[in-house]
Amino acid sequence: MNRNQIKPPVDLGICVVCLLTLFGCDGTQRITAISNGDAKKQAAIQTLNQTIAPALRAKISTSTDIDWQVGVLPWDRFTLPVISPNGIHAAVQLGDPPSLAVLVGNENTPIDSTTIELHVLDPVYGRQAVPLVIEQQGLVLSRIANDNGIFVESPRAEQGRWIGQIDWENGDVEWLVNDGAINAFPTTNFRNDLAWSQRSLEENRFHLVVRTKTNQRMIDDGESDWVFPLFLGNDRLRVFRINDGRLSLVELDLSARDPLLTAMSLPLLETGGTRVTAWQIATTNPITMGETKHAFYHPFRNRMAIWQPDSQFKIRYLAAKSIAAAPVNDDTWLVSTNKRVVRQSLGEDEGIHLRNQFAIPVATTSAQWTHLMLIPKGNRLHVHAVNLSN
Repeated sequence: MNRNQIKPPVDLGICVVCLLTLFGCDGTQRITAISNGDAKKQAAIQTLNQTIAPALRAKISTSTDIDWQVGVLPWDRFTLPVISPNGIHAAVQLGDPPSLAVLVGNENTPIDSTTIELHVLDPVYGRQAVPLVIEQQGLVLSRIANDNGIFVESPRAEQGRWIGQIDWENGDVEWLVNDGAINAFPTTNFRNDLAWSQRSLEENRFHLVVRTKTNQRMIDDGESDWVFPLFLGNDRLRVFRINDGRLSLVELDLSARDPLLTAMSLPLLETGGTRVTAWQIATTNPITMGETKHAFYHPFRNRMAIWQPDSQFKIRYLAAKSIAAAPVNDDTWLVSTNKRVVRQSLGEDEGIHLRNQFAIPVATTSAQWTHLMLIPKGNRLHVHAVNLSN
Protein backbone atom coordinates (compact mmCIF):
# COMPACT_ATOMS: atom_id res chain seq x y z
CA MET A 1 0.00 0.00 0.00
CA ASN A 2 -0.22 2.83 10.09
CA ARG A 3 -1.45 5.22 12.31
CA ASN A 4 -0.84 6.83 15.90
CA GLN A 5 -0.66 10.61 16.07
CA ILE A 6 3.06 11.30 15.85
CA LYS A 7 5.29 13.41 13.68
CA PRO A 8 7.01 11.62 10.78
CA PRO A 9 7.59 8.82 9.84
CA VAL A 10 5.36 9.04 6.82
CA ASP A 11 1.80 7.77 6.56
CA LEU A 12 1.36 5.86 3.32
CA GLY A 13 -0.78 2.94 2.28
CA ILE A 14 -0.38 0.13 -0.22
CA CYS A 15 -2.77 2.02 -2.44
CA VAL A 16 -1.59 5.52 -3.26
CA VAL A 17 -5.18 6.74 -3.10
CA CYS A 18 -5.25 5.85 0.59
CA LEU A 19 -2.32 8.22 0.99
CA LEU A 20 -4.44 11.21 0.04
CA THR A 21 -6.78 10.62 2.94
CA LEU A 22 -4.43 9.17 5.54
CA PHE A 23 -1.55 11.64 5.25
CA GLY A 24 -2.12 15.14 6.59
CA CYS A 25 -0.88 18.26 4.86
CA ASP A 26 1.18 19.10 7.92
CA GLY A 27 3.20 15.88 7.63
CA THR A 28 1.55 14.37 10.72
CA GLN A 29 1.19 10.62 10.71
CA ARG A 30 -2.24 9.27 11.57
CA ILE A 31 -1.46 5.78 12.79
CA THR A 32 -4.73 5.33 14.68
CA ALA A 33 -6.32 3.73 11.61
CA ILE A 34 -3.73 0.99 11.34
CA SER A 35 -5.52 -1.38 13.67
CA ASN A 36 -8.88 -0.76 12.05
CA GLY A 37 -9.04 -2.25 8.58
CA ASP A 38 -12.63 -1.10 8.04
CA ALA A 39 -11.76 2.52 8.76
CA LYS A 40 -8.75 2.24 6.51
CA LYS A 41 -10.82 0.94 3.60
CA GLN A 42 -13.60 3.45 4.28
CA ALA A 43 -11.09 6.29 4.06
CA ALA A 44 -10.01 5.04 0.64
CA ILE A 45 -13.62 4.68 -0.48
CA GLN A 46 -14.43 8.23 0.55
CA THR A 47 -11.42 9.53 -1.31
CA LEU A 48 -12.27 7.61 -4.46
CA ASN A 49 -15.86 8.89 -4.44
CA GLN A 50 -14.79 12.52 -4.32
CA THR A 51 -14.86 14.55 -7.50
CA ILE A 52 -11.32 15.56 -8.38
CA ALA A 53 -11.18 19.22 -9.35
CA PRO A 54 -9.23 20.04 -12.54
CA ALA A 55 -5.91 21.82 -12.20
CA LEU A 56 -6.34 25.51 -12.94
CA ARG A 57 -4.80 26.91 -16.13
CA ALA A 58 -3.58 23.47 -17.14
CA LYS A 59 -3.06 22.57 -20.77
CA ILE A 60 -4.69 19.25 -21.55
CA SER A 61 -2.92 17.04 -24.08
CA THR A 62 -4.88 13.84 -23.41
CA SER A 63 -6.42 12.43 -26.60
CA THR A 64 -7.35 9.14 -28.17
CA ASP A 65 -4.06 9.35 -30.07
CA ILE A 66 -1.95 8.75 -26.95
CA ASP A 67 -4.46 7.54 -24.34
CA TRP A 68 -6.96 4.72 -24.82
CA GLN A 69 -8.79 2.26 -22.56
CA VAL A 70 -7.54 -1.32 -22.52
CA GLY A 71 -9.48 -2.92 -19.69
CA VAL A 72 -11.18 -2.71 -16.31
CA LEU A 73 -9.93 -4.40 -13.13
CA PRO A 74 -11.76 -5.08 -9.87
CA TRP A 75 -9.99 -4.06 -6.69
CA ASP A 76 -10.42 -4.08 -2.94
CA ARG A 77 -9.82 -0.30 -2.68
CA PHE A 78 -6.60 -1.05 -0.82
CA THR A 79 -4.27 -3.35 -2.80
CA LEU A 80 -2.95 -2.11 -6.12
CA PRO A 81 -2.85 -4.67 -8.94
CA VAL A 82 0.51 -5.95 -10.15
CA ILE A 83 1.14 -5.67 -13.89
CA SER A 84 3.49 -7.84 -15.95
CA PRO A 85 6.39 -5.92 -17.53
CA ASN A 86 4.92 -6.30 -21.03
CA GLY A 87 1.63 -4.77 -19.89
CA ILE A 88 -0.45 -7.79 -20.93
CA HIS A 89 -1.25 -9.43 -17.59
CA ALA A 90 -2.57 -8.10 -14.29
CA ALA A 91 -3.02 -9.79 -10.91
CA VAL A 92 -5.51 -8.44 -8.38
CA GLN A 93 -6.02 -9.38 -4.74
CA LEU A 94 -9.63 -9.35 -3.58
CA GLY A 95 -11.33 -9.94 -0.24
CA ASP A 96 -10.43 -8.50 3.15
CA PRO A 97 -6.75 -7.48 3.16
CA PRO A 98 -4.45 -9.19 5.68
CA SER A 99 -3.48 -7.25 8.79
CA LEU A 100 -0.47 -4.99 8.56
CA ALA A 101 1.28 -7.24 11.07
CA VAL A 102 1.09 -10.05 8.53
CA LEU A 103 1.90 -7.85 5.53
CA VAL A 104 5.15 -6.59 7.07
CA GLY A 105 6.20 -9.97 8.49
CA ASN A 106 5.70 -9.21 12.17
CA GLU A 107 3.19 -12.07 12.38
CA ASN A 108 2.85 -15.24 10.33
CA THR A 109 -0.77 -16.15 10.98
CA PRO A 110 -2.37 -18.02 8.06
CA ILE A 111 -5.09 -16.06 6.27
CA ASP A 112 -8.16 -17.21 4.38
CA SER A 113 -9.72 -13.89 3.37
CA THR A 114 -7.93 -13.20 0.07
CA THR A 115 -8.46 -14.39 -3.48
CA ILE A 116 -6.09 -13.80 -6.40
CA GLU A 117 -7.48 -13.18 -9.88
CA LEU A 118 -5.45 -13.09 -13.09
CA HIS A 119 -6.63 -10.76 -15.85
CA VAL A 120 -5.52 -10.40 -19.46
CA LEU A 121 -5.31 -6.85 -20.77
CA ASP A 122 -5.79 -6.07 -24.45
CA PRO A 123 -3.87 -2.90 -25.36
CA VAL A 124 -4.73 -3.32 -29.07
CA TYR A 125 -8.49 -3.85 -29.11
CA GLY A 126 -9.50 -3.35 -25.47
CA ARG A 127 -11.36 -6.66 -25.33
CA GLN A 128 -12.26 -7.94 -21.87
CA ALA A 129 -11.41 -11.59 -21.10
CA VAL A 130 -12.82 -13.77 -18.34
CA PRO A 131 -10.42 -13.67 -15.36
CA LEU A 132 -8.69 -16.75 -14.04
CA VAL A 133 -9.48 -17.23 -10.34
CA ILE A 134 -6.73 -18.98 -8.35
CA GLU A 135 -8.22 -21.84 -6.36
CA GLN A 136 -5.84 -21.51 -3.43
CA GLN A 137 -6.98 -18.76 -1.08
CA GLY A 138 -5.08 -16.96 1.66
CA LEU A 139 -2.23 -15.77 -0.57
CA VAL A 140 -0.58 -12.37 -0.27
CA LEU A 141 0.09 -10.59 -3.55
CA SER A 142 3.69 -9.45 -3.90
CA ARG A 143 4.61 -6.16 -5.58
CA ILE A 144 6.61 -7.66 -8.44
CA ALA A 145 5.92 -9.82 -11.49
CA ASN A 146 7.70 -10.95 -14.62
CA ASP A 147 6.24 -11.98 -17.98
CA ASN A 148 5.96 -15.58 -16.79
CA GLY A 149 3.98 -15.04 -13.62
CA ILE A 150 3.19 -13.15 -10.45
CA PHE A 151 4.92 -13.72 -7.09
CA VAL A 152 2.89 -14.45 -3.98
CA GLU A 153 3.49 -15.25 -0.32
CA SER A 154 1.77 -17.84 1.85
CA PRO A 155 1.95 -17.36 5.66
CA ARG A 156 1.79 -20.81 7.29
CA ALA A 157 2.37 -20.22 11.01
CA GLU A 158 4.91 -22.73 12.36
CA GLN A 159 5.53 -24.11 8.87
CA GLY A 160 7.09 -20.81 7.84
CA ARG A 161 6.16 -18.40 5.07
CA TRP A 162 6.48 -19.62 1.52
CA ILE A 163 7.20 -17.73 -1.68
CA GLY A 164 5.57 -18.93 -4.87
CA GLN A 165 5.02 -17.89 -8.46
CA ILE A 166 1.66 -18.17 -10.21
CA ASP A 167 1.80 -18.88 -13.94
CA TRP A 168 -0.08 -16.23 -15.93
CA GLU A 169 -1.39 -18.76 -18.44
CA ASN A 170 -2.75 -21.61 -16.32
CA GLY A 171 -2.78 -20.31 -12.72
CA ASP A 172 -0.50 -23.07 -11.41
CA VAL A 173 1.50 -22.19 -8.29
CA GLU A 174 5.17 -23.16 -8.14
CA TRP A 175 6.66 -22.89 -4.64
CA LEU A 176 10.13 -21.41 -4.98
CA VAL A 177 11.02 -21.02 -1.29
CA ASN A 178 9.49 -23.29 1.37
CA ASP A 179 12.26 -23.98 3.87
CA GLY A 180 10.33 -23.37 7.11
CA ALA A 181 11.66 -19.84 7.67
CA ILE A 182 9.69 -16.59 7.32
CA ASN A 183 10.35 -15.67 3.67
CA ALA A 184 8.86 -12.43 2.42
CA PHE A 185 9.02 -9.56 -0.09
CA PRO A 186 10.38 -11.34 -3.20
CA THR A 187 11.89 -9.45 -6.11
CA THR A 188 13.40 -10.64 -9.39
CA ASN A 189 15.26 -9.44 -12.50
CA PHE A 190 15.52 -10.37 -16.18
CA ARG A 191 18.00 -13.17 -15.35
CA ASN A 192 15.36 -14.72 -13.10
CA ASP A 193 17.53 -14.21 -10.03
CA LEU A 194 15.45 -14.06 -6.87
CA ALA A 195 16.04 -11.92 -3.78
CA TRP A 196 13.93 -11.78 -0.64
CA SER A 197 13.92 -11.08 3.09
CA GLN A 198 14.21 -14.04 5.45
CA ARG A 199 14.08 -14.52 9.19
CA SER A 200 13.80 -17.52 11.46
CA LEU A 201 10.72 -18.27 13.53
CA GLU A 202 12.72 -17.48 16.66
CA GLU A 203 14.52 -14.26 15.66
CA ASN A 204 12.43 -11.29 14.63
CA ARG A 205 15.05 -9.75 12.32
CA PHE A 206 15.22 -10.13 8.56
CA HIS A 207 18.37 -10.66 6.51
CA LEU A 208 18.62 -10.83 2.71
CA VAL A 209 18.87 -13.92 0.54
CA VAL A 210 19.88 -13.77 -3.14
CA ARG A 211 19.46 -16.84 -5.34
CA THR A 212 20.91 -17.13 -8.86
CA LYS A 213 21.08 -20.10 -11.22
CA THR A 214 24.46 -21.08 -9.75
CA ASN A 215 24.34 -20.19 -6.05
CA GLN A 216 22.45 -18.80 -3.09
CA ARG A 217 23.94 -16.44 -0.53
CA MET A 218 22.89 -14.49 2.52
CA ILE A 219 23.56 -10.78 3.00
CA ASP A 220 23.49 -9.60 6.61
CA ASP A 221 25.36 -7.23 8.88
CA GLY A 222 24.30 -9.12 12.00
CA GLU A 223 22.26 -6.29 13.51
CA SER A 224 19.94 -4.56 11.00
CA ASP A 225 16.48 -5.49 9.73
CA TRP A 226 16.59 -5.76 5.91
CA VAL A 227 13.18 -5.50 4.23
CA PHE A 228 11.49 -4.90 0.84
CA PRO A 229 14.40 -5.46 -1.57
CA LEU A 230 14.10 -4.35 -5.18
CA PHE A 231 16.30 -5.18 -8.18
CA LEU A 232 17.45 -2.25 -10.31
CA GLY A 233 18.55 -3.88 -13.53
CA ASN A 234 20.32 -7.18 -12.90
CA ASP A 235 23.10 -6.44 -10.40
CA ARG A 236 21.92 -3.60 -8.19
CA LEU A 237 19.65 -4.20 -5.24
CA ARG A 238 17.90 -1.53 -3.21
CA VAL A 239 16.57 -2.43 0.21
CA PHE A 240 15.27 -0.71 3.33
CA ARG A 241 17.50 -1.11 6.39
CA ILE A 242 16.16 -0.56 9.90
CA ASN A 243 18.61 -0.25 12.77
CA ASP A 244 17.55 1.01 16.21
CA GLY A 245 14.75 3.11 14.75
CA ARG A 246 16.90 4.54 11.94
CA LEU A 247 15.47 3.89 8.50
CA SER A 248 17.66 4.08 5.39
CA LEU A 249 17.40 3.16 1.74
CA VAL A 250 20.50 1.16 0.82
CA GLU A 251 21.88 0.24 -2.61
CA LEU A 252 24.10 -2.85 -3.00
CA ASP A 253 26.22 -4.07 -5.90
CA LEU A 254 25.51 -7.79 -6.17
CA SER A 255 28.37 -8.35 -8.61
CA ALA A 256 30.82 -7.69 -5.76
CA ARG A 257 32.21 -10.52 -3.65
CA ASP A 258 30.89 -8.79 -0.54
CA PRO A 259 27.92 -6.54 -1.47
CA LEU A 260 27.90 -4.95 1.98
CA LEU A 261 31.24 -3.31 1.23
CA THR A 262 29.61 -1.55 -1.72
CA ALA A 263 26.63 -0.26 0.27
CA MET A 264 25.50 3.30 -0.39
CA SER A 265 22.95 4.62 2.06
CA LEU A 266 20.29 7.33 1.96
CA PRO A 267 19.03 8.16 5.49
CA LEU A 268 15.26 8.63 5.60
CA LEU A 269 14.42 8.66 9.32
CA GLU A 270 16.67 8.99 12.34
CA THR A 271 14.00 7.80 14.77
CA GLY A 272 10.72 5.93 14.57
CA GLY A 273 11.58 3.77 11.57
CA THR A 274 9.70 0.45 11.55
CA ARG A 275 8.74 -2.24 9.06
CA VAL A 276 5.36 -0.57 8.71
CA THR A 277 7.03 2.70 7.72
CA ALA A 278 9.22 0.89 5.17
CA TRP A 279 6.20 -1.01 3.84
CA GLN A 280 4.28 2.22 3.42
CA ILE A 281 7.07 3.78 1.36
CA ALA A 282 7.88 0.62 -0.61
CA THR A 283 4.32 -0.20 -1.66
CA THR A 284 3.05 3.26 -2.58
CA ASN A 285 4.46 3.29 -6.11
CA PRO A 286 3.93 0.49 -8.67
CA ILE A 287 7.19 -1.19 -9.71
CA THR A 288 8.05 -2.64 -13.12
CA MET A 289 10.57 -5.48 -13.10
CA GLY A 290 13.83 -4.67 -14.84
CA GLU A 291 13.72 -0.90 -14.39
CA THR A 292 17.05 0.75 -13.60
CA LYS A 293 15.34 3.84 -12.15
CA HIS A 294 13.49 3.99 -8.88
CA ALA A 295 11.06 6.57 -7.52
CA PHE A 296 9.78 6.52 -3.95
CA TYR A 297 7.62 8.71 -1.74
CA HIS A 298 9.81 10.79 0.55
CA PRO A 299 8.43 10.92 4.10
CA PHE A 300 9.44 14.53 4.84
CA ARG A 301 9.27 16.18 1.43
CA ASN A 302 5.74 14.90 0.84
CA ARG A 303 6.50 14.13 -2.79
CA MET A 304 8.11 11.52 -4.99
CA ALA A 305 11.90 11.42 -5.00
CA ILE A 306 14.61 10.00 -7.28
CA TRP A 307 17.85 8.84 -5.64
CA GLN A 308 20.91 8.79 -7.90
CA PRO A 309 23.84 8.04 -5.58
CA ASP A 310 26.49 8.28 -8.34
CA SER A 311 25.30 11.59 -9.81
CA GLN A 312 26.06 15.20 -8.95
CA PHE A 313 22.52 15.69 -7.67
CA LYS A 314 22.15 12.62 -5.51
CA ILE A 315 18.46 13.15 -4.80
CA ARG A 316 15.94 14.97 -6.97
CA TYR A 317 12.32 15.70 -6.17
CA LEU A 318 9.35 15.48 -8.48
CA ALA A 319 6.20 17.63 -8.53
CA ALA A 320 4.90 18.99 -5.24
CA LYS A 321 2.47 16.60 -3.52
CA SER A 322 3.23 13.89 -6.09
CA ILE A 323 2.28 10.39 -4.93
CA ALA A 324 3.29 8.12 -7.83
CA ALA A 325 5.77 8.21 -10.69
CA ALA A 326 6.92 6.03 -13.58
CA PRO A 327 10.06 6.49 -15.71
CA VAL A 328 10.04 7.33 -19.44
CA ASN A 329 12.88 6.26 -21.74
CA ASP A 330 13.98 9.86 -22.42
CA ASP A 331 14.76 10.43 -18.71
CA THR A 332 11.47 12.22 -18.06
CA TRP A 333 8.91 10.90 -15.61
CA LEU A 334 5.15 10.43 -15.58
CA VAL A 335 4.20 12.00 -12.26
CA SER A 336 0.84 11.77 -10.53
CA THR A 337 -0.72 14.07 -7.94
CA ASN A 338 -4.26 13.87 -6.60
CA LYS A 339 -5.41 16.23 -9.37
CA ARG A 340 -3.36 15.52 -12.47
CA VAL A 341 -0.70 13.56 -14.33
CA VAL A 342 2.27 15.41 -15.83
CA ARG A 343 5.38 14.48 -17.79
CA GLN A 344 8.26 16.03 -15.90
CA SER A 345 12.00 16.38 -16.38
CA LEU A 346 14.29 16.12 -13.37
CA GLY A 347 15.23 19.53 -12.05
CA GLU A 348 12.02 21.17 -13.26
CA ASP A 349 9.15 22.12 -10.99
CA GLU A 350 6.44 21.60 -13.59
CA GLY A 351 5.82 19.46 -16.64
CA ILE A 352 3.54 18.80 -19.58
CA HIS A 353 0.00 18.06 -18.45
CA LEU A 354 -1.30 14.72 -19.70
CA ARG A 355 -4.43 14.37 -17.57
CA ASN A 356 -6.40 16.70 -15.31
CA GLN A 357 -7.49 13.71 -13.27
CA PHE A 358 -5.82 11.39 -10.80
CA ALA A 359 -4.26 8.26 -12.32
CA ILE A 360 -1.49 5.88 -11.27
CA PRO A 361 1.19 5.45 -13.98
CA VAL A 362 2.87 2.10 -14.62
CA ALA A 363 5.82 1.68 -17.01
CA THR A 364 5.92 -1.29 -19.40
CA THR A 365 8.54 -2.80 -21.70
CA SER A 366 6.30 -2.42 -24.77
CA ALA A 367 7.14 0.04 -27.54
CA GLN A 368 3.43 0.26 -28.48
CA TRP A 369 2.00 0.92 -25.03
CA THR A 370 4.92 2.31 -23.06
CA HIS A 371 2.78 3.02 -20.01
CA LEU A 372 -0.49 2.05 -18.42
CA MET A 373 -2.53 4.33 -16.20
CA LEU A 374 -4.81 3.01 -13.45
CA ILE A 375 -7.83 5.26 -12.96
CA PRO A 376 -9.98 4.60 -9.87
CA LYS A 377 -13.73 4.61 -10.43
CA GLY A 378 -15.63 3.17 -7.48
CA ASN A 379 -14.57 -0.41 -6.88
CA ARG A 380 -12.97 -0.65 -10.32
CA LEU A 381 -9.72 0.47 -11.86
CA HIS A 382 -10.02 1.55 -15.47
CA VAL A 383 -6.78 0.78 -17.28
CA HIS A 384 -5.66 3.13 -20.05
CA ALA A 385 -2.64 2.74 -22.29
CA VAL A 386 -0.28 5.53 -23.31
CA ASN A 387 2.37 5.56 -26.04
CA LEU A 388 5.23 7.92 -25.18
CA SER A 389 7.77 6.39 -27.54
CA ASN A 390 7.65 9.35 -29.94
